[in-house]
Amino acid sequence: MRGYISITAKELQAWLTTGSALLEDLYAPTPDFISKNSDLDEEEIEFTLSMLAAEDALSQDSEKFPLVAALEISADLIESSSEGAITLKAKAPWSTLECIFLVEDGGEELTWFATQEVSEQLKNWLA
Repeated sequence: MRGYISITAKELQAWLTTGSALLEDLYAPTPDFISKNSDLDEEEIEFTLSMLAAEDALSQDSEKFPLVAALEISADLIESSSEGAITLKAKAPWSTLECIFLVEDGGEELTWFATQEVSEQLKNWLA
């Protein structure tokens, strides 16, 4: 299951350094969310969830570079789920990270970065 969460550059750096991160309440296509949004296809659901995480990232006024992490979460890592959110029962390994989005244009645009680009981009995001 794909999950989305806002993350600061410092949190991202710590995750990269330690190899795991405690992440709570990821936006995800839970059965409740899918049934409540049955008019959306899979791509629209993923977009909606990523934009919810982007709104959270923008609400962190102290962040110069609002970021969203997209993770691929296996069922055995999910502790619980509710409408549009999942809670993990353990730290998320770095290997679950699929990509990072930089939230731009006041939340209207998400710029995609591959996991291989994160360490280089962190230099800019932490500056």
